Amino acid sequence: MGMRIHRGVALGTLLLVSSGCGGGGGGGGTAPPPTTAVPTAAATATPVATATTTTVPTRTPTQALPSPTVPPSATVAPQASATPTNTLAPPTSTPSTIPTPEPTSTPTATPLTGPLVSAFGLADTNGTFDVPAGRDALGRPLFGRQFGSGFLLFVEGRPGPSGLPVATNLVSSVAGLPTGRPDLQVLVSRDLGDGSADVCDKAFPETGGVPAVDPPSFALEQEVSDALNDLACRFRLYTEPGFACTQDNNGNFLFASPGSTLQFCTLVNDAFPFPAGETVVTARLRDTAGNVGPATEIVVRITGR
Repeated sequence: MGMRIHRGVALGTLLLVSSGCGGGGGGGGTAPPPTTAVPTAAATATPVATATTTTVPTRTPTQALPSPTVPPSATVAPQASATPTNTLAPPTSTPSTIPTPEPTSTPTATPLTGPLVSAFGLADTNGTFDVPAGRDALGRPLFGRQFGSGFLLFVEGRPGPSGLPVATNLVSSVAGLPTGRPDLQVLVSRDLGDGSADVCDKAFPETGGVPAVDPPSFALEQEVSDALNDLACRFRLYTEPGFACTQDNNGNFLFASPGSTLQFCTLVNDAFPFPAGETVVTARLRDTAGNVGPATEIVVRITGR
């Protein structure tokens, strides 16, 4: 009997357990989901973490790009290129000023259109030509004489580029008017005689010398004009070779240069003798239109008194 009760209890327990398992199909189903939910949540959590990781790098480069974009804005500051613009402006004005004076100075060649000095030198009182003793350091003909007077000084000319005749006025002195000049223009670097400042004082008893202009200059000044008139007025004009003041060794009167169209000649006397030593004599001519030609120089060396 006790055995049956024991079995009955055991059977009841078994039935109870079985019914708990079977009927629990609905109640018991609640327990399994949590177990299933766990893995599902774990899987879901994993992608979330992945998404987080992916988002971080994506934002990082995005923020890094704006940084380089900012510098270009600052780079626009090359508006400093305005500086080169200002720098170019000055040079442009400078060169435009430089060329202007160049052509302006060119017209100074105009005076060279006048007559040319075709012959210039000394001769004996009988008209025989002196031969230069040589040339000085500047290549100018050097004429030697023992005494400062008693010889002829002559200048010959011919038309220059202008083609106009050589003008022949030997004195055009006007007090206070430096433009009053002779057509024969001769300067000396040292006083001749007493170097008197009086113009054309060549007649007795009031004779005087010729003042020097040193260095030789044809500047438009009263002193220069007076000196030019003072020496030119002592010359004489010769227009025909057969009646020249000079002659060759055979006694034939002629100009020193075959191309000369006229000759100016003076006898250097005791009123305006050359001083001992060397004196530079400069001569140029003017044509009938007032154009002057190039100057020519010779050197007169006096060895005694």
